[in-house]
Amino acid sequence: MSHGHDHHHDHEHEGSALPEMDLRVRALESLLVEKGCIDPNALDVFVETYEHQVGPRNGARVVAKAWSDPSVSRVAARRCHGRDCIAWI
Repeated sequence: MSHGHDHHHDHEHEGSALPEMDLRVRALESLLVEKGCIDPNALDVFVETYEHQVGPRNGARVVAKAWSDPSVSRVAARRCHGRDCIAWI
């Protein structure tokens, strides 16, 4: 991505409150929407699904519960697979 200067990007640009990666993601999303490659509503649904149903937070819930309750740990080791384990806990 060219910003009118030639160097690597491990810093924030002046005047921006967002980290470089966030700026790049927003620029890419804007370009893809502008070109008609993605529907912004579909992207919102995808992100929402990942954050609340699929993402790493769910795995953390399972680990925390198994860590704090030995009986959960034993059962989880035998029967849990992905989302089934989230629903079970």
